[in-house]
Amino acid sequence: MIKLMHGDCVSLMRDIPDGSVDMVLCDPPYGIDFQSSRIKDKEWRKPKIANDKKPFVEFIPELKRLLKPTGCVMIFTRWDVQQAFIDDMEAHGLAPNSCIIWDKCAHGMGDLQRSFGSVYESILFHAENDFHFNGKRPTDIIAVPKVPAGKLVHPNEKPVALMQRLINACTPMEGVVLDCFMGSGATGIAAVNTNREFIGIELDDKYFCAAKKRIEQAGMQIKIGDLCTGMV
Repeated sequence: MIKLMHGDCVSLMRDIPDGSVDMVLCDPPYGIDFQSSRIKDKEWRKPKIANDKKPFVEFIPELKRLLKPTGCVMIFTRWDVQQAFIDDMEAHGLAPNSCIIWDKCAHGMGDLQRSFGSVYESILFHAENDFHFNGKRPTDIIAVPKVPAGKLVHPNEKPVALMQRLINACTPMEGVVLDCFMGSGATGIAAVNTNREFIGIELDDKYFCAAKKRIEQAGMQIKIGDLCTGMV
């Protein structure tokens, strides 16, 4: 089952049944409000991310209700806003068990003169009481090269290989993975590739359509009616 929903995640998450999700794996807006100026032709720049003026934590209160007793949550973040997500997770019964480091194997954006070159992102991990890893206990540093700039569909796109590793480690076969900020669909593709069910939510029209197309191309044979809800 693949279900893609187009709209505001906080509202749409209320329609997801209690205790139905094995893993929430998402990359919420956390205040970058960035658009590259290195690409001179503005028509080729990726649009800014919606709701990216400050850490977006409004979705967190819904997560506990959605999780199975064996479920888990993974939220991508950044060192300088990480505490805002930790505080809100703790306030809603989702205290992190670990902070995973994704080594992107390349420098990211930032102040070239006054800050060290960033090569990682943080992933906050919460596990429910009955959670267990699907196989060997993984380490908390994962090195997977980031998506090359010339191949990005979304400015904050995560590599499918990374999402597959996280899904394989933390969910059972045919488990349900939820991404509340689907972007270009990397999590959905990873779910398809690993034989998991997937629920994806995306607010932006352009990225919703891009994600739908990419997930379809991943090879899942499903009915269109089961695939989309509220597509423009």
